[in-house]
Amino acid sequence: MKPIRSSFAAALALTFSSLAAFAHDYAKAGLNVEHPWARPTFSARVPAAVYFDVVNNNTEDDRLIAVATDRAEHVELHLTEMSADSVASMKMLKDGIAVPAGEWTSMETGAYHVMLIGMDAPLKAGEAFSATLTFEKAGDMEVIVKIEDREKEGGAHAHH
Repeated sequence: MKPIRSSFAAALALTFSSLAAFAHDYAKAGLNVEHPWARPTFSARVPAAVYFDVVNNNTEDDRLIAVATDRAEHVELHLTEMSADSVASMKMLKDGIAVPAGEWTSMETGAYHVMLIGMDAPLKAGEAFSATLTFEKAGDMEVIVKIEDREKEGGAHAHH
């Protein structure tokens, strides 16, 4: 019996350590930022998008007003909108992105996202870089953005 329990415990520990390595979440002042990531790019001249979820556990709304990183000359907050004839266009959000109290806001393909413009080098799968998210009320939050080739990895990150 003892070897079976040890094997089970080892397998369970390995499973949880693998999940912990995949998920990377950040918390500050009642906000949680879940799993910041970006797709690889083939050229530094091609803008890249960063995605993540923000959960607001507070009783007051907040707003993501800026993002900064050394990996890009310019960073913008964007929303992808679909026209009546199904043409997608990006709109820069000068006033930031609302993060309503008691809800989560997703930065995802085809919706809100952070655009990196004028990168110093292409984004390569397996790499990571730091970024500072600035919220109107919660202030600055340092995060690590992981570069993930989701097509090769077989899927997207699930919400917690």
